Amino acid sequence: MAEPLVPFVSSLLKTQQDYDLAHPRQIRFNDTSRQAMRTRINVILQRRVTPGTSSRTLQMFLSIYTDYLESKLMSSANSEEEYSNPRDLEVRIHYLEKEVQELWNRLRDLRFSDRLSALPNTLITQILLCLPTKESIKTSFLSKRFKDLWLQVPGLEFHSHEPPAIRNFIVTFFQINRGSRLQRFKVTYNGRNVCLHGTSEFIAGVVNRGVQQLDVGSSTLKRLLTNDLVHVNIYKSNTLVSLKLANVGMQNPPEFGVSLPCLKTMHLEDITTKDPLIVEKLISGCPVLEDLTVFRVFDDNVPFLRVRSQCLKRFRVKFGRSRKIYGKEYAVEVDAPGLKYMNFRDDLSDKVVVKNLSSLFKVDIDTQFGTSTLQIKKAIICDFLKGIPSVRHMIISQPTLEVLYSCKEHGPFTKFCNLTRFEASFCTVLLQTLPYFLQGCPKLKHLKLNLLYLKDLEPENLELTVVPQCLLCTLECVEVKEVATVEKAGKKRARYIKRTKVSKHMKKIWIEVVRYILENSLVLKKLVLCFSPVTNSVLEISEALPTFTIGSPGCEIFNHLTSL
Repeated sequence: MAEPLVPFVSSLLKTQQDYDLAHPRQIRFNDTSRQAMRTRINVILQRRVTPGTSSRTLQMFLSIYTDYLESKLMSSANSEEEYSNPRDLEVRIHYLEKEVQELWNRLRDLRFSDRLSALPNTLITQILLCLPTKESIKTSFLSKRFKDLWLQVPGLEFHSHEPPAIRNFIVTFFQINRGSRLQRFKVTYNGRNVCLHGTSEFIAGVVNRGVQQLDVGSSTLKRLLTNDLVHVNIYKSNTLVSLKLANVGMQNPPEFGVSLPCLKTMHLEDITTKDPLIVEKLISGCPVLEDLTVFRVFDDNVPFLRVRSQCLKRFRVKFGRSRKIYGKEYAVEVDAPGLKYMNFRDDLSDKVVVKNLSSLFKVDIDTQFGTSTLQIKKAIICDFLKGIPSVRHMIISQPTLEVLYSCKEHGPFTKFCNLTRFEASFCTVLLQTLPYFLQGCPKLKHLKLNLLYLKDLEPENLELTVVPQCLLCTLECVEVKEVATVEKAGKKRARYIKRTKVSKHMKKIWIEVVRYILENSLVLKKLVLCFSPVTNSVLEISEALPTFTIGSPGCEIFNHLTSL
């Protein structure tokens, strides 16, 4: 046991000696006093050695350990008499040994255990690839084996406000690893002088080295400072598989266009460009693109976002209401026959076109469909819903439900004959419309209701009399969950408010929803109720359950507690 501790204690002794030199004390002890202290420490340590187990290595360890304890004690002593009492000295040594043991345990944990050490270098470098480069370099201090292992990691990740330091590091890294290719390169800037230090050029160099995953962004910069951050060679790469650009400006594509034959994932967030067709050109140059995310910004110079792709499977778009250029019109068009999942959170586009989405399986809608008049919104909603007839799993936010319900008087809710899962967030006022939406889902099997307590408004009464076909024939599982309190109607997101009470009238309405589902669902197999213990809703609903007539005798009811 003493053998592995010798280099460890030696390093502690060297560190303590360096500290003493850098921080000299006013009280200095002569060599006689220090030697006397070492003698007393050695007597205490020798008493702990089992007779007959002494060895050369053990004696070496005790000698170094004695020097370390003496240096540590004398550096904190205020006088020669402070440790004159043997009992006081032994107590102090005991606490120092606990510190040493804790440091040793910490170091032993950092060695990743013997299992990690048994892994081949190729696998360890893939593990280190998941860490920022700064953390990966720190592993070089673990052991001789790890000293240069970080140089073999096929990826670099930086977060910095000093572009020159990053550039110099990358130049050195590539000189050491001549001919090697990077799997992953990520850089996030938070400084102001990004484009003054050849940042675009070394990013171009990374692309030319055959990088597969490229992630470039700035966290706190104004986009005007990053207009030339992305080099034009990014539009022509035979190796890029994943591309993420955030809060940067993009140059216009060259005359030869865009050619990214291997790109499967693209994430564009708050980018600006002089070319209004930049996104369309990027998509057209990616023949195998499967995953596309676009977070739009009011001044991106892309008023018409057109997404046309035969191979796209997942699409997310977000366009918030935070700012808007007065008089400017925005539009979005999605034409993707192979699309499986769409997350639509565009609040500013007054024209929305979706077509050829016959493969769409899941859609998550959280939008108020532009800022136009209600008459224009009705046409947008009608066209949007008709464009996703084959969807099987639908998620709708409370603000979207409000807009959909405003069109109720102009016709029934669009029928989704293939929809089997429906998840919606209902404020208390909108619960009256629940049958209206369920009538459009004749084959529904799973229903999830997120109940929002609208602080400003409460309906006078809740009368649910219409029984949709899905309740009678197909609905098998229902989850009713209390999620949040909304301060004002029309809020984009439910705002959580601390509260300990919900009005008795509100609990009565929620109980009525549970009663309506239990009494009219004839093939229901499972009902899950998730209410907060803070509002005491779970207690009152549980007490009311025995009074309900259950339409499906085999239905199991589960009461779960949820946090708000």
